[in-house]
Amino acid sequence: MNNGLYEHIEVFLAIVQAGSLTGAAITTGIGQATISRQLAALEAHLGGRLFLRSTRAISLTERGETFREHALRLRELMQQAQAAPRENGTLRGRIRVACSHGFAKKLLIPMLPEWQRLHPEVEIELLLADNVLPVVVERVDLAFRSGRLRESGLVARQVGAFEHIVVAAPAYLRRHGVPLAPRQLAAHQCILFSGWEQPASWRFGQGASEVTVEVVSRLRISTLDAIQDAVLAGLGIAIMPEWFWRAELEDGRVLRLLADHALETRSLSVVSASRHAPDSKYAVFSAFVEHMLDTLSYGKRDGK
Repeated sequence: MNNGLYEHIEVFLAIVQAGSLTGAAITTGIGQATISRQLAALEAHLGGRLFLRSTRAISLTERGETFREHALRLRELMQQAQAAPRENGTLRGRIRVACSHGFAKKLLIPMLPEWQRLHPEVEIELLLADNVLPVVVERVDLAFRSGRLRESGLVARQVGAFEHIVVAAPAYLRRHGVPLAPRQLAAHQCILFSGWEQPASWRFGQGASEVTVEVVSRLRISTLDAIQDAVLAGLGIAIMPEWFWRAELEDGRVLRLLADHALETRSLSVVSASRHAPDSKYAVFSAFVEHMLDTLSYGKRDGK
């Protein structure tokens, strides 16, 4: 394939992902004028407009919607060709993996020695961010995400599940007391994760027994790593994934609160721009992570 045409297609997908030419220019690092020229060249090559443009928005035409599916399929085929095992079946090449700092630190990185033992010629590039990195724009091969998935047009597969728990340091509890019911949290200092849609609304239970508590906070933090540090410093009570705290719970540095009042169990999914062949390095890596999560008791639960 003409390399220039493939570059134009990647620009097209970046515009789709970003929702604007300006956004695509920012995320790709390509000048907006170049973005516009490459889009115009692609539209000329295809013989029609791919986007409807106004002063406020950009949207796909019917031709653009159809071409998006073909473009994603083309990318998938290119990835499969690059990922194909060579010689005696050895996997080679690079996998760009996006996930949160905490997931990498607590779960993924401890798995990598075993992965490298099994597949020594595959390079893993970790893209760490507690915000959601756009898969298409950042050319992410695999992204591990929890909860509801917001991006459209991506392929997602659940690989695990985990519960959230309420935790605090003993020093905080000695000063402020131990909450014995969810509603008592309103009288405590709580540490909020600003990446959640409603960080101050803490929901316990399900159905008729569900209780929502609006908690008080003087501290909002954008990374779970830093929330963990704040909890250990005795600054307040937090809700976090249970996998963050296994070691600290075992050695008593934090205590679990309100264990009889269940919080939600969130699914963990691996997300990609397109489907991968079962024997590709991408599919093999995601299956490896799924197996390791199951070994750690974070496997899929009840089809959630």
